[in-house]
Amino acid sequence: MTTEYKIIEPGGMAGFISDLAKRRKVFAPVVAGSVTKFDWVQDGQAVALDSAIPRSGAKQALLPRTEVLFYFKLGKGTEQVAGPKPPEPQIIFGLHPTDIAAVRVLDAVFSAEPSPDGPYIDRRAATAIIGMGRGPEESPDTCFCEMLGISLMDPGEADMFITRLANGQFMLEVFDSERREKIADLMDCVESLPDASAEDIAELEALRDAAAKRVTDVLDPAELAEKLDGMFESDFWQQIGQRCVGCGACAYLCPTCHCFDISEETRGQLGARVRNWDTCQFSQFTKHASGHNPRDNQNPRARQRIMHKFNYGYKNFGITFCTGCGRCIEACPAHGDVREVLKAIEERK
Repeated sequence: MTTEYKIIEPGGMAGFISDLAKRRKVFAPVVAGSVTKFDWVQDGQAVALDSAIPRSGAKQALLPRTEVLFYFKLGKGTEQVAGPKPPEPQIIFGLHPTDIAAVRVLDAVFSAEPSPDGPYIDRRAATAIIGMGRGPEESPDTCFCEMLGISLMDPGEADMFITRLANGQFMLEVFDSERREKIADLMDCVESLPDASAEDIAELEALRDAAAKRVTDVLDPAELAEKLDGMFESDFWQQIGQRCVGCGACAYLCPTCHCFDISEETRGQLGARVRNWDTCQFSQFTKHASGHNPRDNQNPRARQRIMHKFNYGYKNFGITFCTGCGRCIEACPAHGDVREVLKAIEERK
């Protein structure tokens, strides 16, 4: 089955989202004070359709900030007594192409053999992704996804994709049959929508072509990784590290950062093994039980962040572990700009 093209009227989008929320949990951009973030919604009216890149991403719908891996009971022989409940079917709605590309990174990491991550894989299987295309005027100045080869209209692995047309209507694309099987429970919401006209489809194709043509001067990931190979002991990292305050904002807002810590929490004879987000930018991240810390200052921590995203990730998975969303640039209290770092690396001989 080929792609279906449907039309949603400007006033009908909130109703469409509300209908989806009757079938699955919906994680979508909402306005919270002065920022936009992803949150759970039931009423489509709450969704911020004009948000280009929300401050906090949708990563937590797939990799929660805190999650219980299993419960156990203490005693002569400690035993596991229960695991977490199976994940509920969910939808991540309005995902920007940079964040869709980030899901590809998480999928690669957490499905890697020989130890695929069961909780992530189960949650991912229960998740439908509805992306949303953006024009260049809708993206913040800090977004540099095109520099990394990602178009503002790239649907990637999305199950559905929404684009706003010139007349204010929304074009909904529903992709091939393999992906459609995963969202069979949502198809009645789609089938009731009117089909797009040939003119509408032509406009969509023109928008996608125009967005693709903007993807120029793309960084060569292989060349970047090779240059970083020769920079491990470089004084370059001192320049980067001296600016960094180690707050971890970049990692916590990044849609691809996936480091975590495992801890055990107990109350009486009952306990839980818990996974929590962590970051290589924290001083405790590499501290040994002996007290020794191989990354004892911010210079090697700053190096680890860049090497992980642009060297280790590419070498191990063939994917750059950065999608250019620009959240780290916007949030950095020390005005760190990864674009400047990449430019400096590119210019090094």
